[in-house]
Amino acid sequence: MRKAQIISLAVLIITLLIMGINIFVSPLSDWIVRIDGIIMLFALAAVSYCTVKISRGNE
Repeated sequence: MRKAQIISLAVLIITLLIMGINIFVSPLSDWIVRIDGIIMLFALAAVSYCTVKISRGNE
């Protein structure tokens, strides 16, 4: 479960960087932002799930 948390956290950070590039550097295409948002939602759910499972000790 720990590996899944690390991977999903890395994906979440990458999606946040892409959103930061969209806001601060250069506007990205609409479909890139939408796909990035969808991936971010899944990554956030995975990080939350893994964090709760690890904190309860049910690895």
